[in-house]
Amino acid sequence: PRRVWDGVDSHPNTALKSNWAPNGYWDDWIREPSIRLGRQVLRPEVSRTYHFGNIHGVSQNDVQHNINQILLDRVDVQWEKEDLSYLKPEWFAESYWRRVSNAKLVSTESDAKFYIAHSDVRLVYTSLSHFATMALSFDIMTDEKAGMVRTGYEGIVEVRYGKGEFILFLTPPYVEGSSPSNFGKKAWMNLDKTALLQSFGLSESEENWQFSW
Repeated sequence: PRRVWDGVDSHPNTALKSNWAPNGYWDDWIREPSIRLGRQVLRPEVSRTYHFGNIHGVSQNDVQHNINQILLDRVDVQWEKEDLSYLKPEWFAESYWRRVSNAKLVSTESDAKFYIAHSDVRLVYTSLSHFATMALSFDIMTDEKAGMVRTGYEGIVEVRYGKGEFILFLTPPYVEGSSPSNFGKKAWMNLDKTALLQSFGLSESEENWQFSW
């Protein structure tokens, strides 16, 4: 998977490909605690730039309306010449917390859709089922695996809603006040699902369909 991982010294594929997603469904498999090892997505707003899955995909075309809108990027970026030091875990965590915590806190999806035209906005979810309800409202993926919502960084999910420059953050309840001392430091890498949800301040939700590896 072409993702940017937090806290990984070498390319994750090196360690993963020897046991790559038995029985398929790699995007669920990679969120298992024993596979994820505390790694997180740093740039969830960068989608897969091109996708062939709208034809005979495992999702049976249930997200075809989204996949068909993804275009192949034609810009050749020489990343080896770019300064990516801002992605170092400690620097990224500090700047990211600042932006998320400064976003306008609202209580409803309709308020979020209104204010996102003028500023960053934050909505709080209190359980995984609550997150799924919010996700449906903003037309993003609703699923979770082992307590990790798709594209979540420390339980925070970004939504690019509308055509503006601002971001909607869906956050667990712990995003209040000062930054936790362990924010962005892979604090939850050894926790099972129940302990992970507790660390995020989330209540248990109904279990989603489980895959067998």
